[in-house]
Amino acid sequence: MKNLWNKFRSIFGFNRNSKYVKEYLNQANMRSGVFMSAIIFILEVWLIIRQTDKYLIDQIGHHLADYKYGVFQVIFSYTSNFWLMMSFGATMFAYCIFFKKKHHNFKRCLPIFIAAGISFALCCLLPFEFIFASRAITGVTLVLLLTFYILIALFNIAVIVVEIYRIKGGTNQILTSMVIITLFASVCLAFGVKVSYGDFSSLKKIDGVLVPNPDYKQIICFLMMSIYVGCLLIWKPYVSIGILGSIFLGFFLLLKSVGASGGRNFPDGDEVNYITFLISLVMICISIYDQRVSEAKKDEELELLATKDILTGLWSYEYFVTLVDDRLKNDNYKIDEWIYLFLDITSFKIFNDQRGFEEGNKFLKDVGKILTNIFNRGLISRQSDDHFIVFGRNEEIESKLQRVEKEVEKLDLDIRPGVKAGGYILRDKTEGARLSIEKARYACAELKAHQLGSFLKYDTEMHDNYRLIQYIVRHVDEAIENGYVRPYFQPVVWSKGRKLCGAEALARWIDPRYGFLSPGKFIPALEESQLIYKLDLAILRLVCQQIKEIIEKEGFALPVSINFSRIDFRVVDIVSLIDEVVTEYGIDKNLLHVEITESALSDDEEVLKDAIKRLHELGYAVWLDDFGSGYSSFNVLKDFEFDVLKLDMKFLSGFETNQKSRFLIQSVVAMADQIGMMTLSEGVETKEEAEFLEKISCGRLQGYLYGKPLTYEELKAKIDNGELVVSKELKK
Repeated sequence: MKNLWNKFRSIFGFNRNSKYVKEYLNQANMRSGVFMSAIIFILEVWLIIRQTDKYLIDQIGHHLADYKYGVFQVIFSYTSNFWLMMSFGATMFAYCIFFKKKHHNFKRCLPIFIAAGISFALCCLLPFEFIFASRAITGVTLVLLLTFYILIALFNIAVIVVEIYRIKGGTNQILTSMVIITLFASVCLAFGVKVSYGDFSSLKKIDGVLVPNPDYKQIICFLMMSIYVGCLLIWKPYVSIGILGSIFLGFFLLLKSVGASGGRNFPDGDEVNYITFLISLVMICISIYDQRVSEAKKDEELELLATKDILTGLWSYEYFVTLVDDRLKNDNYKIDEWIYLFLDITSFKIFNDQRGFEEGNKFLKDVGKILTNIFNRGLISRQSDDHFIVFGRNEEIESKLQRVEKEVEKLDLDIRPGVKAGGYILRDKTEGARLSIEKARYACAELKAHQLGSFLKYDTEMHDNYRLIQYIVRHVDEAIENGYVRPYFQPVVWSKGRKLCGAEALARWIDPRYGFLSPGKFIPALEESQLIYKLDLAILRLVCQQIKEIIEKEGFALPVSINFSRIDFRVVDIVSLIDEVVTEYGIDKNLLHVEITESALSDDEEVLKDAIKRLHELGYAVWLDDFGSGYSSFNVLKDFEFDVLKLDMKFLSGFETNQKSRFLIQSVVAMADQIGMMTLSEGVETKEEAEFLEKISCGRLQGYLYGKPLTYEELKAKIDNGELVVSKELKK
């Protein structure tokens, strides 16, 4: 029963439509208004020409001398209503055409004002219709004529008022356009009733006797206008039934009254056709409404997917960018008065792990509500995961962010999630929202990286760093092609005998504009942009080229290890690419070692396990770099197969004063030996450190004690002058 009731409500339009559906139907009415008004205008022009030719030209030729005001009498008897309807159609056409324009001003709306002014002026000529009419206008005809004129006058006044309202900044388009549409429909129906009734009740002198005009045909005018109002304009079905039912009943009674007063009788057969036509028209109206609402709901769903974040209901990132860019075209948005905020929820991953994804999604929805309540005058978007963006007024930002942090923390008092935010104050409206958001995001990243509190604004120093990062990302291909990127080699020696046994290739970028770029700048920038694989493969290619040339000259070469970023394994098939380059240069695979940092192993474990397995199968040694810099070191040794373990230089920090570091290093080296892994210690700077590492059987040493990263020419010079002695095993 409930489903039946809901179906009834839906069919007859008693369900409340969403704002989107209302706007969709309103736009459809505006489009219909364009066609209807154009048809009215064209028809009235044709009728004016026809009536002028039929009556006015003939009157001028034959009867003008018979009466004083013949020309005006003919005009107001046969064409005045057509002139009025023509101007009415022109006004509606102009209104509908300019309806979609976003920004209204007097100049743009001038055609509407002109058309409405002319139409209203023609309404003021009503007295002349009585003065120059060919016969007295009385009774029902008088009422219908006055109603017709009054409705057109109200329509024109409404159009002018609505346009002034919109010029002044009014935004309620649905209400204002419904007023115009209702008056437009009323005029159409009034015109149809007036014309059809006038023709139905007209008399014609036949054989000297006035009888009902046998040639009446204008009832079609009423039916046509009814179709206009019922089918082309979209009303809720119960409104359509009310309007059409009332007007058809009223018009039917009006025609019946003609017969009661001794005039023409409404044929019985036509009564059946009349009612059938009404029922059919109502059914068509219901069908059209249902179809349009269905289309609107589908479009609404598609638009929601395109404009809203499905999870939180906030604006989607792409649509948010479009909204902000559109708003910045408005002169009301002044620089320094608006700010972009990039917010990162801290401890969200922990929340997800402990509470589950369902609770995590609910948490993000709650965060969206908190931001909406606190930044209620701004635009808010969820960019991705736990990252949110706000564009709002630069007022009490820190206070608002403190409120956000308190409310977010309350969502889970055990985990206590927080908020880190980077801000960028609007400086240039032409730079675009996307670039401004990136600057706010960069400030947030700096805040998190350096533990600078909860909120950080983008400043001049950050701007310089940001520009450098953008330069790096945009010019990496150029740097590789022009040789600005090159490998430097840091020596690696055996702990016993301190003979040179290899080198680590480290990327260096010597730029013509910025000079020697720090790896701490360009490596994170390329990792963030997922372009680091280009750099790593370029270094691999240069190293292979160098090894091949050395072998051709010297007969042997040092083994070289190269560190590959964790991003490489995620974005490309780096294993296949490594093997392709090595095969291309014909290098012995024992001369190339692949280093993977410990921190990389926390991401995509299965991907890295598979990659390490493939590298081993292809004949490459795989080294674990920076062991001890992370928090999952022993799990790494248990779960992954490595050939060499490189101790992070932090192990040697405080070596001279902290006895614990000696015990830890000794334990790690012994453990590695037990599980079949060789060891190498980075950061060796003193002879005491080297002697200790040799004593505990750490196999290889690397650090400033044996050389900083050098060009190959510098490394070769050290070998030639005896500062570094190449291990005999390499010369075999």
